[in-house]
Amino acid sequence: MTAPHPTSLSRSVAWALWLLVIVLFSMLVAVCVAALKYTTGAGIADLILYAGGAFGTTAGLCFAAVGAVTALRNWTTTEDHRNLPREPDDTNRPTGSS
Repeated sequence: MTAPHPTSLSRSVAWALWLLVIVLFSMLVAVCVAALKYTTGAGIADLILYAGGAFGTTAGLCFAAVGAVTALRNWTTTEDHRNLPREPDDTNRPTGSS
């Protein structure tokens, strides 16, 4: 049995890091939205509402992007995709009846 490569991460650690990045990025967007709404003179309820909406939307888009990248990566590494029949290299042959 070989030892895993020292720089490779397990799936759970990689997922935890992605989750941390998504939450921090979503928080940054929410704080920016709250600051922008504060400069317009909005009340605290409006700040929380808009910041929460920005957080939820950003997190949803990030989770969708991670899911799409994971699905595409899995699709490109499957054996079924790599072993599809190819067109013959000789495409200059006449087709139809002679």
